[in-house]
Amino acid sequence: MKIGTCHLWGGDVETYRAEVRLAASLGYELITVGDSPAGWHDLYVSLTLAALDAPNARIAPLVTSPFVRHPLASANALCSLQDLSGGRTVLGLATGGSSVMAIGRGPANQAEIVAEWDALAALFAGQGATVDGRHVSALRFARHVPIFYSAFGPKALALAGQRADGVILFACADQLDDLQRKIDAVHAAARAAGRNTGDIEIWALSYVAVRDTRAAAIADIKAFLVVNGLALRTPEAMALVPEHLQAPLRELQSRYDPSEHVVPGGPNIALMDELGLTEFLSGFETTAGPVDYVAAALRRMEAMGVSTFIAALPGNADPQAAIRGLAAARDAM
Repeated sequence: MKIGTCHLWGGDVETYRAEVRLAASLGYELITVGDSPAGWHDLYVSLTLAALDAPNARIAPLVTSPFVRHPLASANALCSLQDLSGGRTVLGLATGGSSVMAIGRGPANQAEIVAEWDALAALFAGQGATVDGRHVSALRFARHVPIFYSAFGPKALALAGQRADGVILFACADQLDDLQRKIDAVHAAARAAGRNTGDIEIWALSYVAVRDTRAAAIADIKAFLVVNGLALRTPEAMALVPEHLQAPLRELQSRYDPSEHVVPGGPNIALMDELGLTEFLSGFETTAGPVDYVAAALRRMEAMGVSTFIAALPGNADPQAAIRGLAAARDAM
């Protein structure tokens, strides 16, 4: 099992770089950076530093989305990183979370994400593209960049199976049957499209804390638990929410401050606590507990075909402890 990290560069560049260097020193194979421009430093500057500080790891946005940048600017940045990194760059693509909230938009719909995908794929191939009905010039320094799609609902899982080089799936250590269901859906769509399922790499992402007790681990990742509330926006997801929590959850989604996205101790955590959602949201997308618990979850995911398990770090109260803890769990597999 390969392991990876997801970072954001906040107020102190040396703290960010120290996290990346620690992961690199412990043999992490993937370093990713989130895209939340209202609350954190720039994605592509951050990825440039990661490419330099982790010279043996793949690097990727985890994840970027339409609307925030023109596809030509995104493709040029990614192709530049591909040159800088010596071919280690992957694109993580999604419909949008805090990034699109910050510009007053909702997530991309299926047609919009396909249009973005088509434009980026054409530009990576050295071709011109069409964006909003306008011709976009080809890149002079075009490079192939694999596209991994972050998928939640049935349509997104099917799209990943039909055309993605890899799929990014959120995983909860206590709900790995749900992860298997998602993998099965991706594979079914791939087979229906005439693809080999083995050609689609599977990354699993989780809010990770490795502590002696689950309670201590959950306390580390409260800033992430709020994000679980943002993910429960589709009708399929809202169906998982008890009726008495649906109104508070919608209020959380409407009052969420994207400039404070995954900030430990920030106002979004206070809002989650105020609305009585903390305990419920701790049951999603978390891998939190002692080393042996996390190692057992990694073994199960590896058996499902997951190639890389990624620890999301920006909302963790002690990211370096999470980096060391996940490495210890990998070593204990």
